Amino acid sequence: MGHYQENYNMIKVPIVSSLLIVLLVAAGVQATPKQTPRDLFGLRLGMSEESVHKRLRKIATQQKEEKESEEGGEQEVWVLKKDSRFNYLLTRFTGDHRLIFVTAVAHPNRIRYGDLANVNEATKATDGINYSYKWTVQPNNKQPGYLLIARGSNAEFLTSYSLYRTRETPSNSSRP
Repeated sequence: MGHYQENYNMIKVPIVSSLLIVLLVAAGVQATPKQTPRDLFGLRLGMSEESVHKRLRKIATQQKEEKESEEGGEQEVWVLKKDSRFNYLLTRFTGDHRLIFVTAVAHPNRIRYGDLANVNEATKATDGINYSYKWTVQPNNKQPGYLLIARGSNAEFLTSYSLYRTRETPSNSSRP
């Protein structure tokens, strides 16, 4: 019986140690906060229209362009060429040709809200049919503040998400 007990302990200790390491690593991965994205397909709010087009021509085909008579800007639709998660992008530019809005429309049931950012840090809204998560990202020295809004008709998967430029600048921003 003593020999059996020694062999059992020799096997048990490495197994328990391995399980403990796996649990600690998993807990560490979950504890790492997900950063709110500052770009969408390499597009950053405030980019010039020319820079946006240069980037998008590599990954998408322009489908539509509309001039906005009231605001002097324009809105465009770009169909992504080879993306398994997203179908197309919508962009909006100011009258001076700066990106102020970009939306990515997802293929159904591919992207969870939590894939974008930490849902516990979002303002959530639902009417039981539609869902939205909104993150307010404060400006920093390199980029203005913006809103990230994810929407969908599924409690788990989003339909689209957008980056909207806020009017705050680094010098006049305040945290709500």
